[in-house]
Amino acid sequence: MTTQSRSLRLASQLHRQGFAWPGGYPLFALLDDGGILCRHCAGTERRWIATTTGSDGWCVQALAINYEDPELRCSHCNAAIEAAYA
Repeated sequence: MTTQSRSLRLASQLHRQGFAWPGGYPLFALLDDGGILCRHCAGTERRWIATTTGSDGWCVQALAINYEDPELRCSHCNAAIEAAYA
């Protein structure tokens, strides 16, 4: 699987679902440069994610759950990312 297809698959999963199953915990995307994306930006920035080089800041490395950080914000739009327990 190429870097672009894996990155786009993860971003699409986040945009479609947005919550982990089971449990319903809020998800966010971890990017290759340490940034994070919210569910909304994972969908609206698909063009950049689909054409990532793997080291340009748009490569989605993984999806993660925000358990307790009430101050976590999207690196792109600065929207708050909901915390499961805060």
